[in-house]
Amino acid sequence: MKRMLIVDDEPFIVSGLYEFMMLESGLELDVYKAYSADEAIGWLQRTKMDIVVTDIRMPGMSGLKLLSWIKARWPYCKVILLTGHDAFDYVYEAIRYDGVRYLLKTEGYEAILEMVQGAIAEIDETHRMEDLIATADRQLKLALPLLHRELVYKLLRGERMTEERRVRRFEQLELPMDPRRELRLLLARMELTDNEGDDVDRDENGFRINLVLERYMGDKYAQAFLVWEDGTLVWLLQPAAFESKPPSDALLASESESSSGSSSVPSDESGEAFQLKGNLELALETCEETLGVSVHFLLDDRRVRWEEAADRLAALRKEIAGLSAIEGRGSIAGYADSASFMPKTRVHDVALLQVKKLDLLGNLLESGQRKPFFELLEEIVRSAEHAIAADQQHAALGVYYPLSLALLAHVHDWQMEDKLNSLRESDTKIVHNPSLAPDRAGEVLRQLAELLFDWRQSEKDSRVDSVILFLQQYVQEHLGEDLSLVVLAELSRLNPSYLSRLFKKATGINLNAYIQEARLGKAMELLRQPDYKVYEIAKLSGYEYAPYFTKIFRKALGMSPQQYRDLHAASSGPDDHR
Repeated sequence: MKRMLIVDDEPFIVSGLYEFMMLESGLELDVYKAYSADEAIGWLQRTKMDIVVTDIRMPGMSGLKLLSWIKARWPYCKVILLTGHDAFDYVYEAIRYDGVRYLLKTEGYEAILEMVQGAIAEIDETHRMEDLIATADRQLKLALPLLHRELVYKLLRGERMTEERRVRRFEQLELPMDPRRELRLLLARMELTDNEGDDVDRDENGFRINLVLERYMGDKYAQAFLVWEDGTLVWLLQPAAFESKPPSDALLASESESSSGSSSVPSDESGEAFQLKGNLELALETCEETLGVSVHFLLDDRRVRWEEAADRLAALRKEIAGLSAIEGRGSIAGYADSASFMPKTRVHDVALLQVKKLDLLGNLLESGQRKPFFELLEEIVRSAEHAIAADQQHAALGVYYPLSLALLAHVHDWQMEDKLNSLRESDTKIVHNPSLAPDRAGEVLRQLAELLFDWRQSEKDSRVDSVILFLQQYVQEHLGEDLSLVVLAELSRLNPSYLSRLFKKATGINLNAYIQEARLGKAMELLRQPDYKVYEIAKLSGYEYAPYFTKIFRKALGMSPQQYRDLHAASSGPDDHR
């Protein structure tokens, strides 16, 4: 719905044009009235107007000065200048601005309507401007490297994303990797001395190392690169040829020999890892000899699915921290689940790695994304349950305690402590101390999460209901006052467009239609009493001018206010008014 402001110092002109636009134009407009340029500026300082129709000659500030004021602050506002004089100076002044029209008042309402329709069409076209889209596309191209890193960062932080959505995002951002195929992770950590530890040097060296890797494997692998928060360099790698090749006869023979124990020819995946390590040796030598930087590379020995990448990265980051320089030289190592350089239990690590996803879990809870929240929660809780099954209770509690604290933090932030009474007393104790019943903690925390979502939704519904109830009560109690959308939006602390949509969604009726119904209901109630004249009833019901009230009433009920009064008086009898 477009907002339109009519400005003229002659009330009958404002009223007539207002009536025409509201009743006969066929346009969906939110129309406002002002009787001077100063009053118009008051409206324009409160809300955006799409179209302003203003007289040129007015006492005080003229329409041309108002035009200059508008264009300085609302350059996209369309202005239609009205005058009773065909003066070239006015036309010349008006055509200096884009989106300004000039019209004689004598041309009538239909001519004004045609100009308003043209202004609306221009506004709609502005939202589809090809040059704007082209500019956005050019800027998007420039921003693609940054957007690539942001998307990869989100995936490596464990953000939930369906394959369909992942494919769509990769295509939109032209990320040169296949979102359906497995990938391999490569990490690097620079061995910095005290003199080299400056953040700027670290970042510059990180990008230099990336350039070195691109030189040695850029044409063989599709890759994405980013620097993690702790300075670890991270690459995601996929063979450049996306189509998998059929196995050769020699490879089939080697596999047959391998199954009989007579050969140790590496599989295609491990062979790829060996080749990568060979390229990394070249890169390491270049880094040390040319850049003067010692680097530790850690290559994952197996490929992983995109959904597994976040967990895999966490494990690799833990592993690379244990690599140290020997005589100031870097190193190249592989990472495998069964042969780690640091002693650990697989179940233990998988459980504790889930704790790193609690920030994401909290973000999903805050934003009300129920489905991805519970998918991630299930993944976290299951890792703890698997740890308990593997007799790793301390690992499970390492998950449950921070998870419990994260959920309780939201209970406190949303002031829902009293709602914990919805849980059984024994379960409430488990929420605060999961070690009381580790085997039940997962189920209890699931229940708490369900309650949090239900409470949050209930609070949102309650806030919406309170806004709607406030509006309805305010309208009923102030029918004779200004009930414009802008005024109601200010009272509700919401922007006008959102308020209009919210009211329609909650009640099924347009806000303006609700106000109109309430005013007509008030008018009919007063018309059934003999105490007021029709023009007084118009004022009391919120209609500034009786002729406009009569038009509205006749259009809604098929009769004039006086006819309604006469009809009611005839049907009720004289005793009903005593």
